Amino acid sequence: MKRKLFKLNEQMIKIWKECVIDYLTRLYGKPLGDLVTALMTPGALTPRPRSKGYILQEPGALVFEAHYLKTGLAKLYSIDERTGAEKIFYIWEEDSIIVMYKEFRESLPSDDYFIELIEDSELVSITNFCMEGIYEQHTVAHHLTNLILAEKKKRMMAQMNILLTPSKSNRFTLFEEKFPGLKGRLSNDEVCGFIGVSPSTLNNSKNED
Repeated sequence: MKRKLFKLNEQMIKIWKECVIDYLTRLYGKPLGDLVTALMTPGALTPRPRSKGYILQEPGALVFEAHYLKTGLAKLYSIDERTGAEKIFYIWEEDSIIVMYKEFRESLPSDDYFIELIEDSELVSITNFCMEGIYEQHTVAHHLTNLILAEKKKRMMAQMNILLTPSKSNRFTLFEEKFPGLKGRLSNDEVCGFIGVSPSTLNNSKNED
């Protein structure tokens, strides 16, 4: 049964927006200055609760939003044409920014990629139209973008380290070491799609632990 989403009141909307500011301030390591005013302007940030399974991005659709993931999980994936299985390229945990950056900045389509919520999630969204004005007026926004992309690259390299491990039977152990925040939160199929193993290999690896 699909969970009914709660409605945000004005106080909750303000708190969710402030969570974005807190995240960016921690990331930057110092006050954000006038960027705070720009982001807190009515219409800039849009808080949204969304249910597990909600599709944030569909293949071929223009990418026009980025999202702060306050709580929940989201995955970037495509569907293998031969097997129908998901090939998971990235998983966002809470307190991070969901964005396909190049496509977002240039309003490009997402090719054959999906972005889907793995859990019921709390999001705060912003459009690329709004961000364009922020980039023009606030240099700090560019620095923050570089930091966000650096964090994403670090996480992608951790996944790549797992995928390049020759012994597939060792990949699940590495997965739990490098991604402790995902432990127990993914289905077996999602774990397989993320670390590139078959269901039988995953089951054997779990039984060995």
